Amino acid sequence: MQIIYRRERKDMPAIREETDAAAAEGAKFVFLAAPHRIVGDENGRVKAIEVVKTRLGEFDSSGRRRPVPTDEIQRYACDTVILAVGEAVDPDFARASGLKIKESGTVEVDRYTLETSRSKFYAGGDVITGASNVSNAMGYGKKAAKNIDQRLMGVNRFDKLFRVFEYSQHPPAQVSSCGRHTVREVDAAERIQNFEEAVAGFTAEQTMDEANRCLRCDIRESAHEMAG
Repeated sequence: MQIIYRRERKDMPAIREETDAAAAEGAKFVFLAAPHRIVGDENGRVKAIEVVKTRLGEFDSSGRRRPVPTDEIQRYACDTVILAVGEAVDPDFARASGLKIKESGTVEVDRYTLETSRSKFYAGGDVITGASNVSNAMGYGKKAAKNIDQRLMGVNRFDKLFRVFEYSQHPPAQVSSCGRHTVREVDAAERIQNFEEAVAGFTAEQTMDEANRCLRCDIRESAHEMAG
């Protein structure tokens, strides 16, 4: 497998752990190159892809240097081409429902209730933030459910179902002795042989250790000062 990218590796919007895992599994990266033409054989099957080499120009609105095509063309033999140009929200369904769309292409919502411009329509997750992660989407789902339930029932019942956590602003008196656990990953040579889960996750004991550790990185410096 070869991954073609028009900028340098440091500019890739992909999660670094995922690109490192791909490299460990044998994927080859071709940087400063953009797809130019897919070459087929006499039977209409893919046999190669041609790329145009790029150079980095001025910085664009994303804070990255804009890739500028050169005159150099390279060809790579292959039998399959997968288009993977990133994730974006398709707002057509929302627009057809009469929902207001922001310039960014995401659905506009009330930041406190997640209600859209159309009464009784709520939205959350990638459709209002752009590409993000599952945890954020789950959080938005819970927030929307709370506000929908409160609107229908007239009272806030969620506070009785889910305890509101109050976090202390004081650093812990004792530093956790367990340290950070590292999840076990299946060896790259083994995981390319199947589609099983590659990350084993934590045991129940490790999960509790992680939950009990202090995750307030912003108070680390003050904690050291107090300890000194």
